[in-house]
Amino acid sequence: MLHADAPPALPPSITLRRSTAADLPAIAEADGRAFGLDYTDEHLEEIRALFDPGRHLVAEDGGEIVGVTGSFSFDVTLPGGALLPAEGVSWVSVAVTHRRLGILRALLTEQHRGFVADGLPVSLLTASEGAIYGRFGYGIATEHREGEISRRRAAFRPDVPDPGGVRQAGADEMRRTAPEIHRRWAAQTPGALSRSDTWWDLHLADRRWHRDGASALFHLVHADGYVSYRIDHATQTCRISDMATASDEAYIALWRTVLALDLVETVFARSLTAFEPLQYLLADPRQLRTPKQYDGMWARVLDVPAALSARRYSTEVDVVLDVRDPFLDRGGRFRLRGGPDGAECAAAEAGAPVVGIEMAALGSLLFGGAHAGSLARAGLIHADDPAVLRRVSTAFQGERTPRHGTDF
Repeated sequence: MLHADAPPALPPSITLRRSTAADLPAIAEADGRAFGLDYTDEHLEEIRALFDPGRHLVAEDGGEIVGVTGSFSFDVTLPGGALLPAEGVSWVSVAVTHRRLGILRALLTEQHRGFVADGLPVSLLTASEGAIYGRFGYGIATEHREGEISRRRAAFRPDVPDPGGVRQAGADEMRRTAPEIHRRWAAQTPGALSRSDTWWDLHLADRRWHRDGASALFHLVHADGYVSYRIDHATQTCRISDMATASDEAYIALWRTVLALDLVETVFARSLTAFEPLQYLLADPRQLRTPKQYDGMWARVLDVPAALSARRYSTEVDVVLDVRDPFLDRGGRFRLRGGPDGAECAAAEAGAPVVGIEMAALGSLLFGGAHAGSLARAGLIHADDPAVLRRVSTAFQGERTPRHGTDF
């Protein structure tokens, strides 16, 4: 059932409804038209393993699906290690023939009202276009940095140890060992997303259409980490597809092994962080080049007290946040008192310095990756006292750069 409060008015011919299992081929066709993709029966079989009709909404015009939004359930890690339940919004599209009719806003309004009704503190997404989601209260929470390394010139600093302990592994061993390693990595990484058994099964199934002309997946494992990669023989490139390390020793050992691969000239990693430790391990940090850097995961706070009470802060802070949320009206004034040992946040009128903040900016700050000073210079945060802004900026900084690690 849809929620009682009606979404924004639509043309009379357009209706919204929850999807059914039988809708998947039509949803895939609509998505394919929007993003220029061709879904085969094999693709649909794979997608069906993750597809939950109850988490998808469709807009119809005369029985034809002209708009879609869906979501997947995750746990996401906050600074300090707490986990929050979250929905990862996905499959968002509107047919090119039905733009500017209010369909996208109607779908997202209905979807997010459902999130609020379910008591979710935060929702997440990855954006195909950067101009769409800020008006719905989403802010950039993680960034992707593409890394490209000339293997033969990437020498480690002489004082960097070689921890060893890396071995090759097949898919069966990875399926047994990698999920626990990933859980340990996620527990210490802000923004990291959990993976269900189904996600792991699909990832390690290594379908041919995921290879983009490269080899099947190879895997290297360490007691505290793993890396999965492909070899593109045409370009002599090792393409890292997945990596998680729960200790510094595993991080160093795995990178040493990857950068020692034979018959490889270039190592390419798509989703490094902006402050990747690897560049500081190399004798010449310039050998880690950045062809592209772009937004990764976006976050939208749905329950301000629940989200801010759950995380830890780098320094003691006592401030009233005046949150503006024109999309869902989930803003208001909230007093945040927190520090390294815990926090509490509750509705408030006054009693501490006031900082005005847009909901999208709060999403950017939540996982510790954004800088409040930069957001203030962009007009998304306002504070009369510069000292208060500096304290807020320091408090929200995480010990580690956030990384979500799982695309959805």
